[in-house]
Amino acid sequence: MSQTNEGPARPRWERAITEMFRGLWEWGVLFCLIAVSLGLALWPLRDFEAMRFIVKNDLSVVHRSQALLAVLVSMVVTTAGYLLVWLRARRREPGLAVGESFRRTNRFAFVLLILPLLTALGVQRIEVKQPVFTSFLLVTITGLACLFLYRVFARTLSPGHEPFQPARHPRRALAFFIAAVVGYTVLITSYAVIDHRNLGTAIYDLGIYDNLVWQTAHGHFLDCSLIKGGNHVVAHFDPIIALIALVYRLYMHAETLLVLQTVWLASGAIPLYMLARRRLSNEWFAAILGLIYVLYPALHGVNMFDFHSLAFVVPSAMWAVYLLDTGGFKRYWLVVALLLITREDISLLNCFIGAYAILIGRTRTGLVTIAVSLTYLVLIKMYAMADSGLIMDGKAAVSYAYFYAEMIPHKSEGVRGLAVTALTNPLYALQVSFKEEKLLYFLHLLLPLLALPFAAGKKLVLSVYGLLFIGLATRHHVYSLHFQYSSLLFPMLFAAIPDGLRRVTDGPRVKALGIERAPLAWTLLFGMLAATLVTTIKYGVIVPNASFKAGWNRLARIPTPEMHERYLWVQQIAATIEPDAAVTMTSAVGPHFSNRRKAYHWPNVSDADYLVLNVKSFKKEDDRRLKRLLDKKQFRLVQEEHGVALYVRIDEEEAALMRTSEQAEKAEKKAATSASRRKPAATATTDPGAATEIATGTATGIATATASGTASGTATTDPAPKRAPASTTSKGGAGAPLSGTGAKPTTPAKPTPAVAPR
Repeated sequence: MSQTNEGPARPRWERAITEMFRGLWEWGVLFCLIAVSLGLALWPLRDFEAMRFIVKNDLSVVHRSQALLAVLVSMVVTTAGYLLVWLRARRREPGLAVGESFRRTNRFAFVLLILPLLTALGVQRIEVKQPVFTSFLLVTITGLACLFLYRVFARTLSPGHEPFQPARHPRRALAFFIAAVVGYTVLITSYAVIDHRNLGTAIYDLGIYDNLVWQTAHGHFLDCSLIKGGNHVVAHFDPIIALIALVYRLYMHAETLLVLQTVWLASGAIPLYMLARRRLSNEWFAAILGLIYVLYPALHGVNMFDFHSLAFVVPSAMWAVYLLDTGGFKRYWLVVALLLITREDISLLNCFIGAYAILIGRTRTGLVTIAVSLTYLVLIKMYAMADSGLIMDGKAAVSYAYFYAEMIPHKSEGVRGLAVTALTNPLYALQVSFKEEKLLYFLHLLLPLLALPFAAGKKLVLSVYGLLFIGLATRHHVYSLHFQYSSLLFPMLFAAIPDGLRRVTDGPRVKALGIERAPLAWTLLFGMLAATLVTTIKYGVIVPNASFKAGWNRLARIPTPEMHERYLWVQQIAATIEPDAAVTMTSAVGPHFSNRRKAYHWPNVSDADYLVLNVKSFKKEDDRRLKRLLDKKQFRLVQEEHGVALYVRIDEEEAALMRTSEQAEKAEKKAATSASRRKPAATATTDPGAATEIATGTATGIATATASGTASGTATTDPAPKRAPASTTSKGGAGAPLSGTGAKPTTPAKPTPAVAPR
């Protein structure tokens, strides 16, 4: 008797239920998710303010019923669409079952799942209030987009398609690339200038660099009156400032630095384009990578945070890698020299560039790069800078030990403490590296690049310095997209992308998994573009969002009328003050007055001739300091508009006259008060002139005596004339004349002319 593995025939109803559950598992769950996606995505768009229910679940009963109805309608519409696809497919395949048709449709319709996720990203401030959930949305959208792109390319590309070959229309690709770079330059330049005019920039750091470049342009190499010691060597040694000063002399204002920084950072797309074209052999791959570069949120943060010499590392580092790959050694050494003069600590970054040179077989070049860089660093630290320590923990210099405070338990250890902690307690170092905020930072750096730099092989060594510098830091500004420190990492990540993309596409694992090579290459490229777009929407500068900051402040892309009037008033003050006058200013107005020999940061008054103060942002201690200066008759208010006040120093003779006048007024009031108290009540009907004469005579005598004693050493003994406050203080509209300014205060004081707006 033969035996089979098949059991007895099951009833028809049982087989039907089995098939139904099998279908629900294979395609039904996904179909249901797709079916409700349209409703979940579109219904919240009816009221952008109410979209917050996505993260708060605070809808009323009525609105919840409406949302449920929208979901049901979405399911009906989607099901109808699936059925239409099935009926149309039956014309070609008469025996096609509904379940099989639904399964096939799911292969491409799943892209609709992205829609409710995009709607969720539209919730106001979600990137600030729920950063982890926002990152989950970004990763999910990117994953779905990549899967959809792969299936589309696998279906549309011919079997023999070769992605890594010269483009059919290379000029179009080049034109696209140029348009992207020029568009970025124009847009970000306008944003940077707008932020500056909104008083969004600050003394730290645009004011410092503006004063530093101005002083260097006038022969005072690296001098800066806004930092202790009066020279930038207490913080950094960056001789590249001398080259920047050549351009700065064309228009010696902070705006020049902002424009120059934007142009230089935008030019970083050029070495990236050349690296990609060389490695991938396709101009369109290079052009789209250039577009990804200018959309990159970390680039926006570096560009929009005032001005820093560190930002100039970005294009130079990528040029160094390109020239190493192509063997352009003469130009390579010029770029290495440019990196060295950018900032003294870039010597350490150069060492990893040298290590990469050794790994690719250019051993002598790598060894010389490392030796020259370390020798330069030692010489500069020992003979040029104020402190020879690597992170300068001495009193004579600006210490950077607080960048790594948790890794350096004993401040006196300096960089040695950092190394000791990393070696003796590596688990703690990992704990520091795996902070939630830092992990999110690295995610936002790597997601737009699909983490392809980690598949780049030898080029990964280029990123080690940046990963260590940022990964071990405990100051949160270091691992923020909105500050300049990303400059040490992301250019090396971009330089590694072409190699990473090529290695993943041609790798043996991809072939083993049965993934097609050509669709994968294009999927990775456009997947990076999709990831960059959704990331820059929430964390970049191009689209308004709650996360992005231009350094310390939010960016107001469209200035309010109040901002515009305030800027005109600041410009009016700037036009009034002489170029050689010493000025003390608060942080927000500082970059508008820092282009001079003597610029001081409030409350450092020193020998300032003028105070330009943003009194609207004053704290109590600032108010007390200002009051003491006014009480001592060192400064007097000229005019205050829109929260910005101008004070001028009072010379000694004028101050003495003002003190004499005040004392005379007080004496006169005191004498009058005393006389009125001595007047008996019984003589209320007598002639009041007598008391007046007595009071006047007494006050005159006291005033004369006081004036003579106070103004001793002068040619006259007459009482000092009274100075009406209205003649030296003015408050009014922006068009009011600025009185009491003009010529630099001298002895004796001279009247100063009114100034028209610039």
